[in-house]
Amino acid sequence: MSRRRASTLAARWRADRRGVAAVEFAFTVPALLVVYLMGFEISQAMASYRKLSDTTVELANVTAQYTTMGCTDVTSVMNASSQIMAPYPTQNLTIVVSEITTDVNNVAKVTWSETENCTPGLTQGSVVTLPSGMGSPSSNYILVQTTYLYNPVVGGAFIGSIPLTDQIYMIPRASPSIPYTG
Repeated sequence: MSRRRASTLAARWRADRRGVAAVEFAFTVPALLVVYLMGFEISQAMASYRKLSDTTVELANVTAQYTTMGCTDVTSVMNASSQIMAPYPTQNLTIVVSEITTDVNNVAKVTWSETENCTPGLTQGSVVTLPSGMGSPSSNYILVQTTYLYNPVVGGAFIGSIPLTDQIYMIPRASPSIPYTG
């Protein structure tokens, strides 16, 4: 092949733009797919966290309306979580319901604490740090703490479960305290 003919062929090839769009498409699709899937996972994780927050608040609301708590009451409160968390599964959900009491010096300690199946949660008598500005001497609070292990649909094998946590303090409504009789 002559040099002139090779030069002409190369010039024609550089001027041909028919495959440029296909090459650009091939470069951008993977990046756009990753951005789309990340957005999907972030929105799913946010929806799971919203359900977790709703569960935490509602369980505290229900617990604060009791005048005493027993094992069956704790079980009933915990069972309500599956209705609130729907459509998300609750096998990755951990709930701890506790009563916190402050003494005359405003030191908060665990009065009682239970998890699923009426097993102890926080250590009775352990000191709890209340949020700043909260708490008054000789008061009682219901503390509900929740943890949910979110398993990403896309990329879960690479990053594993993501722990989502929430907690809320609430004042008992029907009585000054809620003794545990279990």
